[in-house]
Amino acid sequence: MKNVDLRTVSNRVAFHCWTGLHAAGVSEAEFVHNTGITLATLNITGGRINAERHERLLNYMPRFAQSRNIIDVAPTQWLGEYMSLTGVCYNSATLRQALLHFLSFRGLIGEFDFVLLRESGKQVEFDYIAEFNRIRAGMQAFANFKTLAFFTRAYDHDSGAPTVFHVELQGEAPPFAGAMSEFFGAPVRFHQPRNLMRFDAPTLDQPFGQYNALLAPHMLERARSELQIIRSAHLFSSRVEQTISDLLSAPHEDLHSDALLPRLCEELSTTPWSLRRRLQLEKTSFSALQMKVKSEHARKLLQAGTLSVADISERLGFASQSAFTRFFKLHHKMPPARYRQDGAAANGGAAPHMVD
Repeated sequence: MKNVDLRTVSNRVAFHCWTGLHAAGVSEAEFVHNTGITLATLNITGGRINAERHERLLNYMPRFAQSRNIIDVAPTQWLGEYMSLTGVCYNSATLRQALLHFLSFRGLIGEFDFVLLRESGKQVEFDYIAEFNRIRAGMQAFANFKTLAFFTRAYDHDSGAPTVFHVELQGEAPPFAGAMSEFFGAPVRFHQPRNLMRFDAPTLDQPFGQYNALLAPHMLERARSELQIIRSAHLFSSRVEQTISDLLSAPHEDLHSDALLPRLCEELSTTPWSLRRRLQLEKTSFSALQMKVKSEHARKLLQAGTLSVADISERLGFASQSAFTRFFKLHHKMPPARYRQDGAAANGGAAPHMVD
């Protein structure tokens, strides 16, 4: 049984990768064959790329000389594609708040990597950690650092000089490394063990003169709403629920007594403690999801009419038929045999002859 990673990343990331690859001579057919991403997918407004195709894209990119498309994209295009994220980061009360908003709403771009923020006095440091293709993660880090630099420089408060960023990246220097250094205001160092960006932020908590306090709550609500829509599609609890359903549907699974939880953890490559903790963070539990799935499966199996109540009880891992009957009555307000009979009557036929 294959576990499905339901996380996604904005299709605009893949769009910029395709633009660079196409400029390097890659055909549409070759791009689709190697990444599984069609050009139609790239043109969907607000589209997302799933985990499997995103990883294939990242593994495919290093075969070609890095395109400088990532450095040449204008700020209006680079940031305009993520208007909710851009809105809250360009309209924050302080630079600190803008940086924290970036970390909070990065999921609007993608969910596959991590950016950590550290402070030392008035110096700020960002540490980028890639989940996929870590050896060649430097260009992925650069994309995040470039976005942070755009936001940070908006809060320079007419200091007379733009913020200078000291950047260290993993991997080899691309042909346009000079342009990268020019953008950050200091030489970018390559072949480094980590992906880091440091800069002095003496005005970190200084009020932003262009902050619109009336507009800010509406921007935050829009960003939260969009992020919730994205994340609701790949909550850990959704993955747990689907895996429980898959296990219950497998004909040869032994799910009696306490067997379901260990099998579930095996399928998800986790521990019972971690599973319970992650579900707790999403305000649910293994027991709640188990009951929900078993209730739904029981209803469908009774409607199908191919198994007796005793067989359904055994299939769903109940200790006895009476235990299953109590469970079903709790969720559907009637015993399973009655549910089956009522369903058959509603469909104009007789209930299947079963020894219940």
